[in-house]
Amino acid sequence: MHPLQQAFWDHHALQCGFCTSGFLMSAYDLLQKNPHPSEEEVRHGLSGNLCRCTGYANIVQAVMAVASDQPSAISRQQDEP
Repeated sequence: MHPLQQAFWDHHALQCGFCTSGFLMSAYDLLQKNPHPSEEEVRHGLSGNLCRCTGYANIVQAVMAVASDQPSAISRQQDEP
């Protein structure tokens, strides 16, 4: 499982699942460009997505958890077969 997917699970950021794929893709792109974003940068990076369940706090927490888990959990995942 990708670190972002695990973080969404661990931080209860999945809610109904309608928005999850968009948030995961946006978060992945954000962390590729900025592996250590601030909370404000995470919120801005995810601002193009809408969550019908208002799970934003948990989504931001999940992304921040992956960001704090660097050196790059995202890069390590790409290197694995």
